[in-house]
Amino acid sequence: MKQYIITTILALCLVSCNRHSGHWETLMQVESFIEEKPDSALSVLQDFDVDGLSGKEEKAKHALLLSMALDKNVIDKTDFEVLQPAIDYYEDNGSATDKLRTYYYQGRVYQNQGKNALAIESFLNALDKGEESDDILTKARTYFAQGTIYYSLIEWDNFIETNKSAATYFQEAEAHNSYANCLIRIINGYTLKDDPDNAMLYIDECKRMLGVVSMNRLADYYSSYLTYLIKYGSSKEIDTLIDEYNDVVPAAKIDWLTISNAYLELERYDDALYAIGQYKKNPNANQEKKYKVLTSDIYKNLGRYEEALDAYEKYMVVSDSATYAIMRQDTRFVEERHNLELQKAKEADAKNRLIIIVLACVIVVLILIIAVYLIRKRLKETKMVNARLESEKAHYEQMYNEVLVERNALNEMLANSTIKNEAAEIIRKRLGVLNTIIVSHLSEKGTDIKRANEELERLIADRNDFIKSTRLTLEENYPHFFAFLKEKGLEDFEIDFCCLYAIGLKGKEVKTYTNLSRHYKDSSEVRQKLGLVESDTNLSNFLQRLLKMSTGKLFEYSSLQRKTNFCLLST
Repeated sequence: MKQYIITTILALCLVSCNRHSGHWETLMQVESFIEEKPDSALSVLQDFDVDGLSGKEEKAKHALLLSMALDKNVIDKTDFEVLQPAIDYYEDNGSATDKLRTYYYQGRVYQNQGKNALAIESFLNALDKGEESDDILTKARTYFAQGTIYYSLIEWDNFIETNKSAATYFQEAEAHNSYANCLIRIINGYTLKDDPDNAMLYIDECKRMLGVVSMNRLADYYSSYLTYLIKYGSSKEIDTLIDEYNDVVPAAKIDWLTISNAYLELERYDDALYAIGQYKKNPNANQEKKYKVLTSDIYKNLGRYEEALDAYEKYMVVSDSATYAIMRQDTRFVEERHNLELQKAKEADAKNRLIIIVLACVIVVLILIIAVYLIRKRLKETKMVNARLESEKAHYEQMYNEVLVERNALNEMLANSTIKNEAAEIIRKRLGVLNTIIVSHLSEKGTDIKRANEELERLIADRNDFIKSTRLTLEENYPHFFAFLKEKGLEDFEIDFCCLYAIGLKGKEVKTYTNLSRHYKDSSEVRQKLGLVESDTNLSNFLQRLLKMSTGKLFEYSSLQRKTNFCLLST
């Protein structure tokens, strides 16, 4: 059971990963050759099992390709039975090319229905939605189809411009016949617009293409050129081109109505009537109005049925004018609405771009503010670090100077032969530490300086130990000296700096060791307790003499007191 569930899950995963059926590859192949072999494409697509197609995308692709094949095989559809799946799907899905083609063939159906306004709207949507498409042939055909509608509405400017756009794309695609066809239509447009100079420019361009175009296109060229000469050329030019036309183009492909019109211009009415007869052998429903107008003119010039044909001619002009006016109004409304929608879309894009630019500026300003803040913070921190370093440097320099003073003082004390060995040993140890620190400080090496500064800190902190060790050594060797000081009521800290005086330190050096700002006040109090007045000897000399007098443990306090009094008297 478990194995069955796992197999089912894997099968579902495979199906979900491959959303296309086996028909999809066939559709892709048809799409690749539909342009060159539209008849083969139509045959394949019509034989398709539509029910076997998987999903809306495959059905939309099949519908679009079938519509293309029908159109390329000149099978005009007047309903959306085939194309509708493509219209429904590609409205919100598919590539730009899919949208371009779908809207184009939608427009062709409307055009076949005679709904020119809806056709124009579809063509405009095709060019808009398919702007990013690289299907230049469909773009060319879209412009060409627009031109056909503008021709029927006698909109010569729009007719010319759309054919120019179509010609550009056909030329890019190297579709020579279609390119030449656009040039011929442009010639006709400028001729009807009464612009012979521009018409001649495109006649010359078209002449360069005559060697690579089909016979049908060659016949169209002679017809357009002859129409131009009828309006702007001489009788000789017209006669010459008629002969050339008859020599180059087979009779079945000649535009006999244009030949008839040329003979009418040359006042060769019988020849004109003959050309009308040739036309009637192979009539064209699209040229019936032109045929009737020419027949009317010929008969008028021959003096036959003048009044009837004249009335008919006027009726046709009035009737066509009313029809054209209605159709023009419809197509212009569609164009104006489409242009308005495009304008709104462009305004929305411009607004969005403005919002993006403003947001980008705000972000840039915020980044600059943050950058300035961080830079100022870094500068402030750097300044504080430098200030701290300068302060530490000054602090260590001060300590170093104090060490030098202490070393010099201790050296002077060692030079004093009265210092006992025990005290001298303490002083030598202290000097050893001081000299090590001084040498390290003078080496100017980063690591040595750092270590020396650390030693300075430790040394300053160890001064109390030095004072303590000095006092213990003296107290062990000179008990009577300490008994005398205690008898005089000295505090412990006062006895401490008395010991420093006793081993030879001066007042400034004692102040450095004890680190007491009120040292001189304390010294005055000690002098008072010892019975010394201002005129007596200084405290350092007194304590050194007192220490010398208490040379042994056998001396009594009274003896020490007498010696002290003697010292006072002798000073």
